[in-house]
Amino acid sequence: MFERLVMLLFGLLFIFQTSFGQDPAFSQFYSNPIYLNPALVGTGDCSRLIFNYRNQWPSFSNNFITYSASADHYVKALSGGVGLIFTSDNAGGNVINTMRISGIYSYHLKIGQNSVLNAGFEGTYHQQKLNWEELIYQDMIDPVSGTVDPGSSGEIPLENNTIRVPDFAIGFVLGIKEKYYVGIAAHHLAQPKLNYYANSDENKLYRKYTLHAGARFNLSNNDYITESTKFYFSPNVLVQFQQNARQVNFGVYFERSPLVAGVWYRYDIDNGDGAIFLIGLTQKRFKLGYSYDLTLSKLQGATGGAHEVSLAILVNCDKKRNKPGAIKCPEF
Repeated sequence: MFERLVMLLFGLLFIFQTSFGQDPAFSQFYSNPIYLNPALVGTGDCSRLIFNYRNQWPSFSNNFITYSASADHYVKALSGGVGLIFTSDNAGGNVINTMRISGIYSYHLKIGQNSVLNAGFEGTYHQQKLNWEELIYQDMIDPVSGTVDPGSSGEIPLENNTIRVPDFAIGFVLGIKEKYYVGIAAHHLAQPKLNYYANSDENKLYRKYTLHAGARFNLSNNDYITESTKFYFSPNVLVQFQQNARQVNFGVYFERSPLVAGVWYRYDIDNGDGAIFLIGLTQKRFKLGYSYDLTLSKLQGATGGAHEVSLAILVNCDKKRNKPGAIKCPEF
């Protein structure tokens, strides 16, 4: 019983230290392109319906579960792409629930014979709810037996436990020769306040900066072999900063249709945080990926890592996309 209480208190402490300042992060960040950078809307050869699921630290009773569903489509009349994304994050065993609905437009501009520049703009409805009945305070814990009495706390419940605020983001992606790409994005531009108390001005949704870059090389000896037998090698790097959370991911994808594999190393500037292993299946009309995060920090062996699944359904595919904005980023 005591061990469970310690894990619960640790989980709650971690939640309140990070929930206001740090967004959920997907290890398969290119499998959720709209979440990564609004400029990636409409960049595929096909219109996309994408579903993502992440279970972080499953060994803890107060783990973090995140869902995402998105759709994007290239519209010739708008010279760019339009997209919609829904994200739901459940932190600490249902203590804090966050829901976001975003609409996105990305303008695609051809700036040279082999170069395109996309600019994305995002507007979001952000809702965050604190489930007061799930909280455990010190005066609720019997010092002798360690049992918890939910009705014994002297804490006064919140009058309003739900926050609703607008939010905005912007992003840019440069693609060169459908081989090289670099992108930058800034989320939570206005840093909306997330205060449950009217007289509080401490908590806000801190601005997040993202830089991602990579390349996709064909390592096959013969350029005239079929696409299904080509072997691709794709090195990539991702850098993100949000308040005190600083993350760098670097690794590689290997692709030979229909299989994709990847390995990544993630660290938080000061310390190694985790290794990521990916396996994916690509077909004409869908893509399915699974990844596992192996914890390498001081919590190694206690968290259970993280499991992530992605599914992309491809529709309205062109045999050859003859329009600006098509950027050959990885698929997971």
